[in-house]
Amino acid sequence: MTSANPRQAASAGRRLNPKYLPLLVPAIMAIAMSLTMSLVQTIARLGFAPNLASAWLTSFAIGVAVAIPTAILIAPQAQRLAGRLTGTVRRSPADNSSSTSSEGPRLASSAPPTSERQARR
Repeated sequence: MTSANPRQAASAGRRLNPKYLPLLVPAIMAIAMSLTMSLVQTIARLGFAPNLASAWLTSFAIGVAVAIPTAILIAPQAQRLAGRLTGTVRRSPADNSSSTSSEGPRLASSAPPTSERQARR
């Protein structure tokens, strides 16, 4: 007999490859947003009508069919824009593989080093 929990062993075998992370995060966000927004819009349009569930699911199906591809296509540009707005630049995966820090991925500042800034004055 093994001391490992069978539930943990079964769930560990069902994990997706990490290469799908850039697709999964926007897809999960799109599903959650579509579910919420379609419910709110359906209630605002119909109220609590007897056919609320079917109208909501129809609205959700249309919304999620548009939201998932849109979120996957827009996510990289949104991350770059957020990096520019906050003054941080995300390093490429090749840069992160060389660091062995336990702090996680580092963000490089887009501002020039202090000596360069002083030289520009």
